[in-house]
Amino acid sequence: MLFCLVASAAVAAPVLAAPSLAGTWFGQGQPGDKASMYLDHFTADGRLHSKFRDCRGGKTYDSEEDGTWSISGKLLTVQVNFHNGALAPRTDVYTLDGVTAKAIRITYLLLKFPYDERRVDDKFEMPSCQLVS
Repeated sequence: MLFCLVASAAVAAPVLAAPSLAGTWFGQGQPGDKASMYLDHFTADGRLHSKFRDCRGGKTYDSEEDGTWSISGKLLTVQVNFHNGALAPRTDVYTLDGVTAKAIRITYLLLKFPYDERRVDDKFEMPSCQLVS
């Protein structure tokens, strides 16, 4: 009997892990504002640093957020703790619609808005507003 259990476990198909969100991701577009962009840096230990750039009327508006992230099933939960260094707690929940080593697609549940991000080098800098206007 023990041999059967060991033998059946040995022929089981390997479980492949989903690509990790750890790394740096760049995306463009926000609900109601297509002239915006963002850069998310997810760390393997669950921390998140996000930079945002809005381009309006030829001017650049930058902001940053810090917090944590976690995944449970198909849900990505982001706990924002600080906005531009000031305490500003909130929780954002997204569905994970697609994750590969090079791209992620998530949907913000509250507004049903999809975000598409591509993996970039950790030293990647967002383009200036003059280049994207």
